[in-house]
Amino acid sequence: MLLGIGFLAVNPPQMFALFFDVVFDPTSYATLGHIWTEDISNGAKLLQTYNQTVKIYENAVQAYNLATQMAQRIEHKDVWKMTAFTVGNELTESHYNETINFNAVMNGDVLHAGQAWHQATLYGGDAGYLGSSQATNSRRMAEYATMQLLDQTSQRCATILANYKSTQDANQGAEDQLAADTFDQTDANNSMVAVLNVLSGGSVQMQTQATANGNLQACLAEQQTLQAKVQRDKLADEQNWYAEIAKARATSPALLDPELTAGAVANYLIP
Repeated sequence: MLLGIGFLAVNPPQMFALFFDVVFDPTSYATLGHIWTEDISNGAKLLQTYNQTVKIYENAVQAYNLATQMAQRIEHKDVWKMTAFTVGNELTESHYNETINFNAVMNGDVLHAGQAWHQATLYGGDAGYLGSSQATNSRRMAEYATMQLLDQTSQRCATILANYKSTQDANQGAEDQLAADTFDQTDANNSMVAVLNVLSGGSVQMQTQATANGNLQACLAEQQTLQAKVQRDKLADEQNWYAEIAKARATSPALLDPELTAGAVANYLIP
């Protein structure tokens, strides 16, 4: 060790070549070269040179250990593989062309979503007989409004489903490639940069899938909202009907039972 230090002390240029292949730290080498320009004793220079050389050596060991850790990789990645399946295509029967476009839409045909819905549903007319009625005071108008809303949201949902199916098919190649890169055990796809790229790619794919799933969930929420409207209108209609019966019993008891008096009917509780 002392011979080595002495060699470094009297031959600083050779020292650079000795350590260059291990690790290159310009700051450490500059400090080491500056030691021999200081106006101090050779003993002090030798001690500083030794300390700086130890520092360079420790840095080289740390760099080597870090490189070794980064080079390590997990073997036998196949044990992580999971089995997936595809939903497949819709196969709705059509005897009179009543659902001829639904298969195409559910299988990715975005353009025919509206046509498929109208072709398979009963036309509700223009409700001209309702005149100036409002949904707030007309059961028929409330039902007509529900029908219109169902038409709108169902066509939109059909479009979303068609887009979902077509994009899933289009994205299959990218998903397969990411899976192949993930389970690849070659050195090229197991470096630190390669692994980080695979993780980034997976994150992007997850975000894309989350957006598609969000559209489906929005569609389900719309349908559930309209189902709630249907149920609510039904309950309101029943309440209005009971109110009319109660009014009729109170104002025209003779039509119901000659033995009943108006007061008795007015106090009758509807179950």
